[in-house]
Amino acid sequence: MPLTAAASPACSDASTRGSDRRAPHRRRPDRRLLRLIVAGAVTVGVGLGAAALAADPPAAAQSSDESAKQAAREIQAARDKANEAAAAFLQAQSDLEVLQDQATGLENEETVLRERVDRLRRDVESLAVARFATSGSKGIPLLTGLQAPKDQVQADVLVDVVTDAGTSSIDEFELATKELVQNQRELDQRRQDIEDQQAVFTQLQSDAEAEVQRLREVEEQRLTDEAVVQALAAQQRASLSKWVEAQLRNNEAAARAQPNPGVVAAQAAQAAADAQAAAAADPTAADGELPPDGVPVSTVAPNGGASGGTSGGRTGTGGAGSVPIGVLNGEIYIDAIICPMPGSAYGDSWGAPRSGGRRHEGVDMLAPTGTPIYAVASGSVSFKQNRLGGNAVSLAGDNGNRYYYAHLSQYEGASRRVNQGDVIGYNGDTGNATGIPHLHFEIHPGGGLAVNPTPSVRIAGC
Repeated sequence: MPLTAAASPACSDASTRGSDRRAPHRRRPDRRLLRLIVAGAVTVGVGLGAAALAADPPAAAQSSDESAKQAAREIQAARDKANEAAAAFLQAQSDLEVLQDQATGLENEETVLRERVDRLRRDVESLAVARFATSGSKGIPLLTGLQAPKDQVQADVLVDVVTDAGTSSIDEFELATKELVQNQRELDQRRQDIEDQQAVFTQLQSDAEAEVQRLREVEEQRLTDEAVVQALAAQQRASLSKWVEAQLRNNEAAARAQPNPGVVAAQAAQAAADAQAAAAADPTAADGELPPDGVPVSTVAPNGGASGGTSGGRTGTGGAGSVPIGVLNGEIYIDAIICPMPGSAYGDSWGAPRSGGRRHEGVDMLAPTGTPIYAVASGSVSFKQNRLGGNAVSLAGDNGNRYYYAHLSQYEGASRRVNQGDVIGYNGDTGNATGIPHLHFEIHPGGGLAVNPTPSVRIAGC
């Protein structure tokens, strides 16, 4: 079932970008704070999901505790299945874009090789033409092949030409011809790979859309009951607490295995500075989406794992509330937000390759066109279009963080101050979304570099 639905109100333009700043050192995780984040974010996120998916719930009797828990398990199972399908689809999309980039590179290389072969062919012919004109030959054996009794005589003449003119032009011509043939073979194979991957991509897109639709139906049926909402929140708190503890253990083990964390931190800082300088020198080479003001998001190294890597834990300073909440050993950032788009499915595609050599700097959330999108925190929103993001939103949060939304079908109202949970727009496929309705969502702690938003989205109960 395609991800399409009704759209809504119109839009206006304006946006700003925050400054890039980073934390000077790693912070020890505050386990109590993290547990509070998990509890608070899940409760708010699930509550918003219930309100968004059932704005006018029918009056229904309270279900028993067990039936509420069972309904919550069914909702979570549907979410897990939809997220799994979305993750497979997003991986297929990344693989397809990589193949298409490779094919484009091979096509460009083919053009250069053909021009080179044609030029070398003319050089070889110019070397041999005088000698062959006097010998009565009608062709160049190297170029036409040995096809007549006198071809051997012609070949002997060509040997004399080579002796006079040297072998470099002939050898270069032969090498270029072989390279062109190899290029054409690789290009044919890549085109076949693209055709095969396109079939996989189309099937996985259909599967993901079907699972998202099933998830929305399950939630609409069950989240009308407050007991189910509470059971789901409790279930998520327990699950996410285990997840946070596992991430803490993994990061602490990695920290112990690292002999000199200071050196690594310095290297990471230098890499980030180099990446920023490169992005400033060549904006078209920047990673991720373009923010609303058209200035590329700073380059971030690809993540080293499902939910972290070298890019997490960046912070900003200098303003009230600019210190981020819940950084796990400086690696995995967790922001106390609500779900930006309830009723959606997503996968951790942070750092995944994208066309043009970019890396993905957000989380993609699949839902039908027209699905409401919410302010994840209180602050000021500005709306503006750009080439990659289409209809985009920049939310400058009161907490000092900046949030970026892309590919909206339409905005809700104009640039303004908003409260957490206000509708700011509707899901769509504008920009480079390639006809697949989804929300591209980014988190920029302190207005600086993007971090992997997947853990925050997960804890928000999406």
